[in-house]
Amino acid sequence: MPDVFPVDINTLQAFLLVLTRVTSALAFIPVTGGMAAPKQVRAALSIFVAIVVFPLVDISHINVNVDVFSIGLTIVGEFMIGALTALFVGLVFAGVQLAGAVIGFQVGFGIVNVVDPVTSAQISITSQFMNLVSMLLFLALNIHLVLIGAIANSFNIIPLGGFASHQSLLETMVRAMGAVFITGAQLAAPLTVMLLLKQAAMGLIARSVPQMNIFVVGFPITIAMGLFSMGVAMPAFGMYITKLFSRMTSQIELAFHLMG
Repeated sequence: MPDVFPVDINTLQAFLLVLTRVTSALAFIPVTGGMAAPKQVRAALSIFVAIVVFPLVDISHINVNVDVFSIGLTIVGEFMIGALTALFVGLVFAGVQLAGAVIGFQVGFGIVNVVDPVTSAQISITSQFMNLVSMLLFLALNIHLVLIGAIANSFNIIPLGGFASHQSLLETMVRAMGAVFITGAQLAAPLTVMLLLKQAAMGLIARSVPQMNIFVVGFPITIAMGLFSMGVAMPAFGMYITKLFSRMTSQIELAFHLMG
């Protein structure tokens, strides 16, 4: 009797585990995930990456003759590896959005909100602008290719079904989350200092020329100086984001070793 299902069950199970890790990573990364990308595109991208990565994965230890509970834990472990990978990527963009929110509040765009197509949440217009610039840098610097390479390399560090959580992993995640606020403060620092000097100058003008309505004059000057400062600081912003992406890849590799 011919074999109507010639695919080895162990191989099929191993491929589904690889697909789980790849999908959970790509589905939560701000560039490839979120509501902006159609579900069909995300699914096709995940399957394509899984097919490319699968021949490089050691599947000799995969065995379907185990209980359902063990298979479930293995699937959860693969999902956690991919989700934690996407978490470190998302924290970089979270820091950028935080800086944009601080800048928008100081410039006077605090009430000007737009809908983020990735998260479907309302964020300030400056946060959206800086987030889009970060995404363009993410693609222009080929960080997406580096990230896919890191996911492929994760199977050498963490074999299929080899997820293990350590206390050091939690400490690394807490430090990465704390770095979001440091990133936001450092990115917003130049414009904060510029506007602080502007406020001091406007205060001197108000004392020298009390007939001038400083509130009416101050709003357009604040917006103009804010936009000018953002334009001047854009090269430094790009250099800082590049360093953040480099640090992100190092953190992801460290997290892989802590999960292995």
